[in-house]
Amino acid sequence: MERPSSPLPDYDNPPVSEVVFGIQFKKLNTIKAPDTGILWEKLDRKEYPKCKEMPPLPKVIERFDVPSSQRPSITIEEYEHPPLPRLFFINAGENHLIQVQQDRLHQNWRKLKSDDEYPRYVKLYPKFIKSWKLFTSFVKELNLGTLEPDQYELTYVNHISRGEGWVNLTDIENVFPEFQCRAGDRFLPEPENIAWRRVYRLPEDNGRLHVSLRLAVSRELSDRIMILDLTARGFNKEMDTWFDMAHDWIVRGFADLTTQSIQDSIWKRK
Repeated sequence: MERPSSPLPDYDNPPVSEVVFGIQFKKLNTIKAPDTGILWEKLDRKEYPKCKEMPPLPKVIERFDVPSSQRPSITIEEYEHPPLPRLFFINAGENHLIQVQQDRLHQNWRKLKSDDEYPRYVKLYPKFIKSWKLFTSFVKELNLGTLEPDQYELTYVNHISRGEGWVNLTDIENVFPEFQCRAGDRFLPEPENIAWRRVYRLPEDNGRLHVSLRLAVSRELSDRIMILDLTARGFNKEMDTWFDMAHDWIVRGFADLTTQSIQDSIWKRK
């Protein structure tokens, strides 16, 4: 895969509120509940002192062997025994966490305070790779089986607050030029909510970029915000190459989908 020659768009004040790196692999049925305590120590319990149990995520595979109209987005598995929960190992500040279940490892950075600064991909990706290597050594040392990755995932969640180029949904084209809510002399009022989704195919069948836009209410601001999710899912034998490509597509895709004026005036594009 050839990388674009032009530099990636960069911003002083990007609206990124969460970044998630993920690896999905063939299920390790040999992991038992007592093993998770050893894993917690391996991942560094001092750095991640909090633990939380969550329901496991379903298996998701991007397929290209059937038409998209016939392709299920989620694969449902049958279990001989109840699956182990998905575990969150959370740092003291609660803005970094590692998620582990029998067929996934994810690592999140999340913005919890308005002055939390996005650490950038070049710092977050090595942190994720460190966790993956520690998990790999845990599986090997306990003889839990062979790790066989079958899908990678990278997600960027962006929160765009009211006042950042928009006040009402009729202003949405000021931020997203391809989306319009017409106002004026018409029967329908301003919509109460929006749900917009697009899917783009990555080069050489390396996966897909899923883009969605929705309206929500910010707990911190007690006001409406627009949430733009960009998720790349797919696979390539060269993991570093795939994540770099996914990051390129997410960053360039974000720039394509938003207006230059908002990029310059609100997010301070360099």
